[in-house]
Amino acid sequence: MLERYTLKKKSSKRVMSPPKPNIADNKEQLMGSVGGVDASDLEERFARGLYKRKKEFYFRVPLGEVRQPGWKELDFLIIDGGYFPVEIDETGFIHQGKETEDALKDGYIMDYLKMFNPHPVRRVSGDKLQNQEMADNIVEEMFP
Repeated sequence: MLERYTLKKKSSKRVMSPPKPNIADNKEQLMGSVGGVDASDLEERFARGLYKRKKEFYFRVPLGEVRQPGWKELDFLIIDGGYFPVEIDETGFIHQGKETEDALKDGYIMDYLKMFNPHPVRRVSGDKLQNQEMADNIVEEMFP
């Protein structure tokens, strides 16, 4: 004789479900891009500050023939009554020759943009862009 087997419902008391994720009350939602181009969180915060101040800018400006020997990339070129090249310095490991590399890159940028008569390259430390409020303050300081 065949008996019909029925599944017993498991009680929810014994079921171990993973804890719900603890979502911090974080107002900042970074997308990882600026104008469709991949960006670090520091670059994105700086760009948002520029958007708030309604400043015209170009992001990740290639200097030279892309992917050819000697080409460089400028983080921001801001147009505000002149041309202002801005480099965002990442925080973290800084090797011994970083200052020299930065000076050489700044010289290359100035030489490449000389036809536009740009202002000197401004470098913004990542320490000053740790949250959006700090980034907004830096942008306001640089471009009142």
